[in-house]
Formats: sequence, structure tokens, C-alpha cells
Amino acid sequence: LRRPELSRQLQIFEIDQPGPQAWKRNRLLELKLEVPTSLKWVPVDFEVSGWWDELLKSGFDLKRPALVASTGVSMYLTRSAIFEMLQQIAQLAPGSTLVMSFMLPIELAPPDVRPGIERAAAGARANGTPFLSFFRPEELLALAIASSVSPHTVLAASPESDERGWKLYTNARFGFSV
Repeated sequence: LRRPELSRQLQIFEIDQPGPQAWKRNRLLELKLEVPTSLKWVPVDFEVSGWWDELLKSGFDLKRPALVASTGVSMYLTRSAIFEMLQQIAQLAPGSTLVMSFMLPIELAPPDVRPGIERAAAGARANGTPFLSFFRPEELLALAIASSVSPHTVLAASPESDERGWKLYTNARFGFSV
């Protein structure tokens, strides 16, 4: 949306649960932002229905390389749903890339950061969307390898990171290539 000239050259698929996705669509209308015609809305509950099938039904082309951005998602999914998602992403065309964020276990956060993470977890739980999965970087890496996704780049926050690193990377991020 920030780069309309770029969005005209891309096919964009926005996958999210129906409720949050409807909120996003309404918010765009309220703000009178132009929604590119290349944007396809794919409402899915990852834990209940097949996101992959819904993505394919919406016109996604498996033969073309894709950039998959899965940020702010994994903490709300079970490990089995994440594993299934990674297995399906591993089927994408060569040259595809996955960028994924994940929550580190709260006990790995510096003591001064933990209260904020605990408040966020409590708020998510109170809203009916509890944090379900936390990963150490090596755990997510093993899960990705087991799913046939090839690790490409790893950026991760850790207890040994400097204070600036924790502020920038409260969630760790992984990059994978297919």
C-alpha cells in the first residue's frame, strides 16, 4: 500500500483469520486507502481449515517463486500447525523465500523486558488468542529442516544480545529459501 507502483507488479495474497482480516479491510476503507487490485484476501483459520487449499483456490501460482512473510503469526499457532505450514511452503517453486518471526521463550528475555512480554501474553490470552508456541532459534531451525525447508539466513535475538538488539528483535526472525 505504501508503494503502489510496486504493488501493481506483484500478486499479493493476504492470509489471516476472518475476523482480523475483516478489521483490516474495513480499516483500509475508513482511511480511504487505495487497495491494489493485485491484492487477494484469503480468510483462513490455520488451526481449523486448510490455508494451502484456500490459497490455491484464490489463484496462487505454485510454479512462480514467492516471498512468504509470516510475521506475528507463529506464536498463535500450535507446533503441529507450524510444521504443516512449513511442509507446504517447502513445496513452493525454487527461488521462493520465507521470512518468519517467532517468539522466544519468555525466560530467555532479559529480566527488564519480561514484564512487557508477560503483559502482551496476558492480553492475547484475555482476547481469546493466547500465545501457543515459543521457540529457541535452534528449535525452529530443527523444525524447518524436518519440514524440508532449507535454512538460508538466521537473525535472532538472544539473552546475550545487547540491549539495542532486544529492543529491535523482541521477536526473532528466520529466513528460509525453498
